[in-house]
Amino acid sequence: MQNDYLKKKKLKLAIVFNHKNANFELWLLGQTKDVQILYWRKLREVKWVNKEVMPEYSIFEAPLLLAPDFDSSTKLSKSIHTQFESLSQEIFNTLEAYE
Repeated sequence: MQNDYLKKKKLKLAIVFNHKNANFELWLLGQTKDVQILYWRKLREVKWVNKEVMPEYSIFEAPLLLAPDFDSSTKLSKSIHTQFESLSQEIFNTLEAYE
């Protein structure tokens, strides 16, 4: 997902399924490695950021849906959408606070 705000900052949000943990995560991505490093350093005090090691492909990986219900694709889709709306707004607020 990319809106005008993220585009200006060269950032994107991605919903990722973590196969190892069987859950969904919301990743903040930078357009380039330099952008990722810049925002990882800038956001190091944020709860989603691992202060010690930057993830290989993202700035941070926030839990989105820890116990997905795969029995109903409709419910799963709705749960992902609802959690995305809430978490992405929290991420936008955090990004703006750190500017």
